Amino acid sequence: MRYHIADATNQSLNTIAIGLSKVKTVVDAEWNPVRQSKLGRFQSALLDTGIRVLQHYPKKGWDYDDVIIDSRAYPVAESIELELPFCKLMKFRRQGLPKTAPRVIFVAALSGHHATLSRETFEEFLPEHEVYVTDWTDARLVPVEEGRFGFEEYIAYLIEFMEKLGPGTHMVGLCQAGIPGLVTASIMSAQENPARPASMSFLGSPMDIRVNPGLISKVSSFITPGMLSLTAIHKVPSRYPGRGRSVYPGMVQLSNFMTMSIRSHIESHKRYLRDIYHGNFESANKIRDFYDEYFSLLDTTAEFYLETLERVFIDQELPKGIMRYKGAKVNCAHIQDIPLFTVEGAKDNMVVPGQCQAAADFCVNLPEAMKEHHLQEGVGHYGVFSGGHYRESIAPKVKAFIGKYHTAVKHA
Repeated sequence: MRYHIADATNQSLNTIAIGLSKVKTVVDAEWNPVRQSKLGRFQSALLDTGIRVLQHYPKKGWDYDDVIIDSRAYPVAESIELELPFCKLMKFRRQGLPKTAPRVIFVAALSGHHATLSRETFEEFLPEHEVYVTDWTDARLVPVEEGRFGFEEYIAYLIEFMEKLGPGTHMVGLCQAGIPGLVTASIMSAQENPARPASMSFLGSPMDIRVNPGLISKVSSFITPGMLSLTAIHKVPSRYPGRGRSVYPGMVQLSNFMTMSIRSHIESHKRYLRDIYHGNFESANKIRDFYDEYFSLLDTTAEFYLETLERVFIDQELPKGIMRYKGAKVNCAHIQDIPLFTVEGAKDNMVVPGQCQAAADFCVNLPEAMKEHHLQEGVGHYGVFSGGHYRESIAPKVKAFIGKYHTAVKHA
């Protein structure tokens, strides 16, 4: 019932936002004599900020610009490589890319935001790589007839994607996707599956939250799945295709994310209002673009959320060596030939330094020469995936790592 009330409220607020947009059109009109005055700019800034607080944020498109190489523009083709009920495997390939170029699958986090939130992360790889992305589906759009989607179903999807792409595919796991990605590599290695990753890179992933305990470690120490089943799980309202499905709503996850760094979000919106008032539109547009994506939300299935919470964060099954997949024990010791690269942010207060790097300790039979790590100074959690440090330091290092272990295999 709470979801129904919140959804109805959001629809009402969006209607108000549409009305305010019409008022702003008048305030910003060229014929308005006070448009450029302090009063006019203040009215415009206030209306713009109010609209952004109230409006609905749909999922954004990928809309990649042409890739520029040596002053020549190469369009990026976007297609769906494989579509399953809870995920589309997206393919991005620039025109003119050699058929032997490295093929990389980005496993996007499934934690309340669409994969397009990491659009910038993937964009850096378009010039030299054939890029694939797990574009997870909003659970409220999946009919209950499609069945459950839990932690093990997520891993089964990753195995199917790897087999679809075939041998020679490099894996990059983002944040929460790290443990399922590593489990997938372990299972495929144990089975000697030829489609197992050619390399695996994990960025800001909570592999072992017992290491250097931080905010997530502290929260996980006192919450229980039962507690969250009562407070965070809701039924999808009847107006959506997934009506009746139990989900963890994106709006709940967003409130949790924002609570962790509420001061920075408040400052960002203050800065946005000031930029609009003073006419600093380039700066304002950067803030607007970020929050257009940040406020675009998806629901996750209740079973995936609760199982991930219990198995990854509360019970820490993988680092304790007690994780099972379809009844069989998962053992990272089976990984013997998949190079590993871990990346952390020195200022990350969500997945603190050491927690991602711990993946190397699990892979006891992987030669040390095939394990690499990078600690990026000056960045927090989101800086591991976006921004100047990501573009200038982290992405080049990941690309160099992939290139080091890439075997040229022609593919369509």
